Amino acid sequence: MKNEIEAKIEYQKVIGEVNSGGYQPIRVTRVKYKASAETHIDIRKFQRGYDDEGEEKFFPTKIGFRFLEHEFRRVVKKYTLMPETYVHPLIVRKSFNLLNDSQFESAVFQAFKIIETRIREKISADPEDVGVKLIRKAFHPENGPLTDYDLPIAEREAFCNYIAGAFGYYKNPCSHRDVEMDFISAFERIVIASDLLKVIEKSKFNK
Repeated sequence: MKNEIEAKIEYQKVIGEVNSGGYQPIRVTRVKYKASAETHIDIRKFQRGYDDEGEEKFFPTKIGFRFLEHEFRRVVKKYTLMPETYVHPLIVRKSFNLLNDSQFESAVFQAFKIIETRIREKISADPEDVGVKLIRKAFHPENGPLTDYDLPIAEREAFCNYIAGAFGYYKNPCSHRDVEMDFISAFERIVIASDLLKVIEKSKFNK
């Protein structure tokens, strides 16, 4: 074990931090050692200090521990409330395997693609109605077939802009270019897609 710990690191990435910016933050890091076939999760206290050039730097301390990543995920899964309990089940089926496989862009893309597909089904949309155009048609504040007309006009407009904006901001970039994101940022986007899908599912079709 000691030889493995002291082996050269192939790559590492900070995936979370507690007390960020403080003198002793705790960092959660994904680490791959050349001597090990598996990645590890390292949870460790760091000490704020300075390098030889006087630049601020955080140094790892001996206070911490690490798991094989698959063991870490097993422990977290067993003792935490799983997101499946509040994420729409259709998005769980389409996105979570991709998310757990670190295919973050694809996971987000699939979550928002479900929104477009479900709207299309509910309003029997024309083939040329796609993406943001489709969404704005479905939730147009004055004549949208899925608009909630019990809401004030200002709130109808706000929701139409919100769902169209979220779709355009989160889904479209994943369709056209590489988007840098980690597990947390991808999951946050997926939760937004889930909340929007729940609204769509509850929407009554207005002829």
